[in-house]
Amino acid sequence: MHVRSWSTAEARFFKMDYEKVIGKLVEYAEKAVAGGAKAVILVGSLARGDYTAFSDADIIIISDEVSENPVKRSAGFIDPSLPIDVEPRVFTTEEFLKMAREGRRIVREVMAYGKLLAGEPEIIKAAGRFLEPEKCLPSPDGQ
Repeated sequence: MHVRSWSTAEARFFKMDYEKVIGKLVEYAEKAVAGGAKAVILVGSLARGDYTAFSDADIIIISDEVSENPVKRSAGFIDPSLPIDVEPRVFTTEEFLKMAREGRRIVREVMAYGKLLAGEPEIIKAAGRFLEPEKCLPSPDGQ
């Protein structure tokens, strides 16, 4: 005798279209640079390659044309039209280089696996000159 079951199971798989997301992030970065940002750098899981379908985009924006109030800075860089949530962290050039001199983790992440989406690579190179090799994070490939 066949017993009918009313319970059902459904599996859903979520997948990120990485190339599309990166393309949109490059457009976002180019727009930010056109608006005065000096550099837009991707860090976090998207930059390392260990992202999931639910990852957000961790973005470092270096701009000297921002509010002195760090809390208000990110507001100008929020874009709800993107296919991924963007978490911008905005610093002035002076702040970014000071953090490099102090060996801060965020700068070490930029040096280890950050991806420049748009802007001046010189800022990243300048920050790297302040970091001692032992303060750098290893890259995802272990080097």
